[in-house]
Amino acid sequence: MPIAVTEDLLRAVVTKDKALSDGRTLAKKGALQKLQTDAERSLIWGECQGSGATPYVISIDLAGDSPTIRCTCPVKPPPCKHTLAMLVAFMEKPASFAVAEPPAELLEKRAKIVERAEKKAEAATKPKEVDQAALAKKTKVQREALDLLERMVLDTAGAGLGALSGDKAAKLAEQARQLTDAYLPGAAEALRRLAALATPDADADRDRFYQLVEPGSNLPDDLRHRLMVRHLTRLWAMVRKGQKALDDKLDEGESAAAAEAVVEDLLGHVWDLAALKAKGHWRTGLRLFELADERYLDHVRGERVEQSFLLDLDGGDVLVDRKFRPFAALDKIKEKDSYERPFTISEAGIYPGFINRRVRWEAAALTSRPTTTEDFTAIHARALGDLSAALARYKEQIRNPLAPDDAVVLVRAADLRQAGAGIALIDAKGAALLIRDADLARCRTTNNLAMAAAAHVTNGTLSQPASLLIRLHLGLADDAIHGQALALVAGNTHIRLGM
Repeated sequence: MPIAVTEDLLRAVVTKDKALSDGRTLAKKGALQKLQTDAERSLIWGECQGSGATPYVISIDLAGDSPTIRCTCPVKPPPCKHTLAMLVAFMEKPASFAVAEPPAELLEKRAKIVERAEKKAEAATKPKEVDQAALAKKTKVQREALDLLERMVLDTAGAGLGALSGDKAAKLAEQARQLTDAYLPGAAEALRRLAALATPDADADRDRFYQLVEPGSNLPDDLRHRLMVRHLTRLWAMVRKGQKALDDKLDEGESAAAAEAVVEDLLGHVWDLAALKAKGHWRTGLRLFELADERYLDHVRGERVEQSFLLDLDGGDVLVDRKFRPFAALDKIKEKDSYERPFTISEAGIYPGFINRRVRWEAAALTSRPTTTEDFTAIHARALGDLSAALARYKEQIRNPLAPDDAVVLVRAADLRQAGAGIALIDAKGAALLIRDADLARCRTTNNLAMAAAAHVTNGTLSQPASLLIRLHLGLADDAIHGQALALVAGNTHIRLGM
């Protein structure tokens, strides 16, 4: 079945909004010519008159998981405004495409694409032929790097965190590069985060702190040192768990999915959709609703992080759609979409991991639709009924020292009350959780929550039904579990509280 050309598809494939706008203009003013399609409407081709004397030749193959877009214009990578114009025309005026036999050249290109896809799918299901010599060499390099990391952690802890100043931080950042070269990207990132929290020397050359900017670096010394201890603990766990991962051993009670998540982050395993499907990390007909979206600069990673928190309307999990855009390529990589309407993913890969598992899909897999009252009914039905369930899941996650320090959950709110500098979330059983801005928050939301909640209070009580999306986290000062509000759903109103 060919890919349907819809506004969702246009939004998914476009890399620059201006190109789509220009494409719409080209389609309207009649720049397209010789438009044709095959009988199955899975292949379209034609020409578009550009600024030169010779029109550009365009073809778009709508078979497979994502469209294959080609144009003879010099703009690379696709899609250019000419191909977007053709997609707009095919969506809006399909009758303008004459049915014809596809050119042999296009059929040959399709056959090659199908062959590559089949080989990739077949390879994903087969046990990989491992070059044992290369694997042994890589494992040896990783082991030696873990030994180096062990010495660094012990030396840093032995010297005291107060002694971790500018010169030593710069040295740790340099040693982090060695960990990257030794196929330990997760450990390298954790070491850079520790270095980024160091107290700079009074006369330090700030250029030496390239990328060393980290939330928490401006905290009072006692809280900053507590955060540094957490990073040291994580690094120590990486040494121990990394060794076990290399030996393919699970800790007692550890799930295979959690172990795979550790390997992915620490040892640099990279998933693709075919591998996720072959491993069974796969869903079909996934109905999602974006509750919150956030974007921030991560100077330690050198990337802009863009992520959406998506509620599975059927299963109730809060999944994350995440994209990393390197600073050096921000203008070349498309910004992640935010989703204003609920949508269905025909097929999606779900990463192994913890509470907020990452989800990925092909561009053509998404179909959106208008929001209905039933969507809000489903949101409230999927929210956890009481705080104890949310806290139990979070405590289980943070027992693993390499798990994320936070978790985003959706909880039913019987009431929201002012509590000192924060707001108390009251559940149906009367249990309370303090909602406040986290010490490491990249965006403050507590005041936004107060204003949003006030608009939905009747006779001094929060109108029902109400559900709150919160990021659970451990306070640095007290090690108690708190929450930061990301979104409020009150009745049939959805209010995003952050960025």
